[in-house]
Amino acid sequence: MTEEAIAERRKTIVAHAAGIIAHAGVEGCSFGAVSDSTGFSIGMIQHYFRTRERLVLATVEFRTNASVQEWQGLYSEGTNALERLHDLLTFAVEGEATFEEAWGFWVEVYSAAHKDDGIRRHVADALLAWRGIFVQTLEEAVSEGLIHPFHDAEALATLLLAVIDGLAIQTLNGIYDHSPQTMIETLQRFAAHEFGIDEADFVHRKRGSRPPVP
Repeated sequence: MTEEAIAERRKTIVAHAAGIIAHAGVEGCSFGAVSDSTGFSIGMIQHYFRTRERLVLATVEFRTNASVQEWQGLYSEGTNALERLHDLLTFAVEGEATFEEAWGFWVEVYSAAHKDDGIRRHVADALLAWRGIFVQTLEEAVSEGLIHPFHDAEALATLLLAVIDGLAIQTLNGIYDHSPQTMIETLQRFAAHEFGIDEADFVHRKRGSRPPVP
């Protein structure tokens, strides 16, 4: 096989493994489960990853790297900083996968990271990148006069991400009857308050809309 074909096969394996982790947890990500999902033999999967631990780590690395690329791409698409903030918050709920797939994976990996240094490093790197995008965007929004927050960008980014993670766990588990849509609405209302801007303007913001007059 060519190197490209091998890389594509590895990508297929870890993509399916990520889905398994989202639904069955890290412990449920076995060679057998991945074989059933991909149609590849267990022997083939073992040939590429040797051990289950290597498969899990490669899957976490693949998914976290892909997430960072998705976030960076989203940042580059916005026409102004306030639009980027709106899109980043929305993407935290309605991203590249269904809510259950995306957050099922992250919650399971968060839990596993507590006991696995390798997983913890990949998760930490991804979250630092995610936070960095928010800090940069918040700083731009302040410098452009689009928001008037109560906190500096570093503190506000930490606060926003804590709210995102907390709401996601509640929504994933159906606590308080939260749905992805109510999570988006709650995030937008909270963010507008912290940004010191009109809630209605931020909640109903559309890509390409004009920023509010300070």
